Amino acid sequence: MNIDWTQNNNFVGVMANGVKDNYGFIHVYALTMTLGMIAAVLFSLYKFWKRGMPLNSLLMSVIFIIPISLMGASFFGKLNADGPGVNAGGANFWGLFAFWNAGMAIHGGVYAGLITGVIFFSFAGRKNKISMFSFIDAIVPNILLGQAIGRWGNFFNHEVMGAPIHKYGSLTSWTTGSEGLVDYNTIAEHIDKPLNWLHLPDWMLQNTMAIYKGSGEKIGGIDLSYGDIVQLSPIFFYESMALMGAWIIITFIIPNIGKWIGKKPWNNSKEFAISWDYTFKHFFMPWTKDESKNTWTQAWEKGFVKNVDAKAKKKYLEDIANIQKLPTNKFVKRWKSGKALIKANNPNGYVVTKSGMEGFAYFFCWNIVRYFLELSRPDDHLFIMFDKPLSLGLIMGSVIFGLIGMIITQIGVPELTRKTGYMYEKDYFKISDSSQTHKIIDNPKASKNIKNEIINKKEQKAKEKLTKLEK
Repeated sequence: MNIDWTQNNNFVGVMANGVKDNYGFIHVYALTMTLGMIAAVLFSLYKFWKRGMPLNSLLMSVIFIIPISLMGASFFGKLNADGPGVNAGGANFWGLFAFWNAGMAIHGGVYAGLITGVIFFSFAGRKNKISMFSFIDAIVPNILLGQAIGRWGNFFNHEVMGAPIHKYGSLTSWTTGSEGLVDYNTIAEHIDKPLNWLHLPDWMLQNTMAIYKGSGEKIGGIDLSYGDIVQLSPIFFYESMALMGAWIIITFIIPNIGKWIGKKPWNNSKEFAISWDYTFKHFFMPWTKDESKNTWTQAWEKGFVKNVDAKAKKKYLEDIANIQKLPTNKFVKRWKSGKALIKANNPNGYVVTKSGMEGFAYFFCWNIVRYFLELSRPDDHLFIMFDKPLSLGLIMGSVIFGLIGMIITQIGVPELTRKTGYMYEKDYFKISDSSQTHKIIDNPKASKNIKNEIINKKEQKAKEKLTKLEK
């Protein structure tokens, strides 16, 4: 339900069980942001290592991406934060980038980091022959992990709350502590309803209460008067849980769903047979080795990821040559050549999630969550401050961007852009020159050249063997 309201300075937060923004030199918001970043980077490193991608590329990228992301988050978090045309704390243009000061907007950080990452990894991808989508899949979904952790910093800051959902009672006066918050124990006797009605822990509900000190208004169907004790919707918690769930889906379900529902390598070959006992044992003790047995993951590694079919590779070259003889345009030839390359690298027709799906699923899932929560956020805490239609429009645009990306990375983009010798959801086999595929498409004579090159190489090997025999 869409609720238009402004938090401004009309609400005083309530503190219970000592939940506050800092404990001496430890600032909880900064701590949770740091822990979130560390978690995202560590899991990205794990995915790089698992895929055999260069770890130094990720470590180098962090030097650029994190500072620029922080500045992007700061810019949008402070822009118009104190009202239309009034930046947070009266900050000037350069002050908008001061990420060490309060006021951050995650959308600004994500898109600033995305642009920086695309530029950086476009160079790293060419150097290491790795698809941009492979980098995106290994990094971007883990931002959800960082966001889910970081949202708990908002809890300690007593912020990121939705509109009032219940009025407990009323006060004529109250006292705030040094943190600018009201101690829950001083107002507990005025609470007229048990706190378990939302099925959330008391400590969470107590720390998401507030006292209304405005002149009177109606928010979400609740009439508010000066001194009313209200329960604000703990949307920080809903967002944290939803983002963690999205991360689990993107990381562990989307990449494997085809493996669960499609054909299996072990059904066609004893070489890829699975030992479920060994799989269970290896899960808890990954250092154990048994060359005579395969885990579920190892069977897929051998059957698909590391399986290079020499016959499929040879047929691919023949198909490319035949495609050039077709009386059609360059686009159709490129499409057919791309399909031939994909088939040659997956000759058994396994159902696999192609690279790019996980990265774009991040934008789809994250913004779906954010869209529904944005409906109840105050106008002065939106992505675009004090402009909910524009804010919702941009967020929905991000949802559509993610959905379209999820679709075209599975059909369309792979057929038109893939090359031999590059890493996608697996390492594609190499030809003597990884750009030969496109040379064939762009130059009809190239197919003959490649055939001649193969013949010449065979002749050269035969001569070398003959020379050794003569000696």
